Amino acid sequence: MPPAPDLPAILLTLLFLGVLGGSLALWFARWLAPKQAIQEHEPLAAWSIGWINFGIFLCALVVGIYLCQILGFSVLGATGIIESDIPEKLTPKYALVSILLLQFPALFIILGLRNYYPHQFSGAFENKRYPWLQALRQTLPFFLRYLPLIWLASILWNVVLSGLRSIGIVDAPPPQEIVELFSSGGSPVLITLLALSAVLLAPYVEEILFRGCIYRFFKSKTLIPFAQFISGVIFALIHGNLASFGPLIVVGILLAHIYEKEGSLRMAICFPALFNAFSLAFILLASNSEVVPLP
Repeated sequence: MPPAPDLPAILLTLLFLGVLGGSLALWFARWLAPKQAIQEHEPLAAWSIGWINFGIFLCALVVGIYLCQILGFSVLGATGIIESDIPEKLTPKYALVSILLLQFPALFIILGLRNYYPHQFSGAFENKRYPWLQALRQTLPFFLRYLPLIWLASILWNVVLSGLRSIGIVDAPPPQEIVELFSSGGSPVLITLLALSAVLLAPYVEEILFRGCIYRFFKSKTLIPFAQFISGVIFALIHGNLASFGPLIVVGILLAHIYEKEGSLRMAICFPALFNAFSLAFILLASNSEVVPLP
């Protein structure tokens, strides 16, 4: 009796080929498009504040998030809702609380500073405010075009890391805990909440911070390409994962490019939302496949 087909592996192959084919088609269509069809967009407004106010902004974020996490983990640990100590192996509940105690304080601090100190910290985030569904539709072609570039950056970065490991400069990076969480399963409710936070909450807060604030600040101080690079490096550093450091720089640069080109923060938010959703779909299918290895 022939073995049953590996349906997850088949779906992953179709997904990969679909993205690659769509990307090539979109790049080809863009190459064929007449130059006059490519519209010029209004430049995105820079965040013209001084270094002192920017330092106050960053300090408020760091101190506020740190205090919220200390208080939140102390209260939740004392009540037994989560582990009182950091678990040896990350659990879905602890991961979810960690994300919420990072994202929500950051969002509240940013919005609070903009509301209570408008002369120093306010200013329009975007030139165009599309409805969310329209922003998602307009982001999808960018996502399909740029996703293979992110794959290529990941391959090249792995080659670089392999070379550095071979000469003893870096150690082999440990497996990403978030990948193990989603692949090993657990409480469906917690896994669903984790997925929603990765697809909806994290892109929203991170894009307000890294593109809406940090990128626009550096844009006011230097040339656009350098501002995009710096914001991409900071974006990668904050994630604190050596294995994904190089690709995250590319992602950060691409997000700043889309933000600058389209003048829409919502489009910049939709891109990582699509990327995280695609990554979670990959993890789900790969974890149920017999032949596809997890990243």
